[in-house]
Amino acid sequence: MKRPAQLPAACPSTFTILAAAAVLLALLVPAAAFAQVRDEPQVFVKSVPIMQILAHPLGYKVLYVKGSMEVAEFHVPYSWIKPGGRAAVVYGSGPAYPYFSAFYVDGKFDHVKLYLVENMGHVSWGSMRRREGDSRNYEVESLELQF
Repeated sequence: MKRPAQLPAACPSTFTILAAAAVLLALLVPAAAFAQVRDEPQVFVKSVPIMQILAHPLGYKVLYVKGSMEVAEFHVPYSWIKPGGRAAVVYGSGPAYPYFSAFYVDGKFDHVKLYLVENMGHVSWGSMRRREGDSRNYEVESLELQF
């Protein structure tokens, strides 16, 4: 009886090739998954109580208290308040109202949500009349909020 021919030592077997492919695949899949996580935007949200919200013919003027106990303000033009816009208004009631949440994506302002008391007779609501020069306050592209 003849012995079966043996493969030369330098020629890897099919099992060795499959095992090497499996190890390579096991190393590449987590690396690919990690690379996908890095492509997602970094989102930061800051929520702050509102001291007073003032309705103006061009938008809202929002007064809030900074961490240093100083009053700060920002203006939200009505043109921002639309689906997919730079601002949204959510009406409600409860002890947390009114407040706002500012959303930052990759370190830059993205949009703001105003959570306002639905009863406009509430102490947090006020109104402003149109004055000369007011329009420049509502011609904004972004918010520079101070915390």
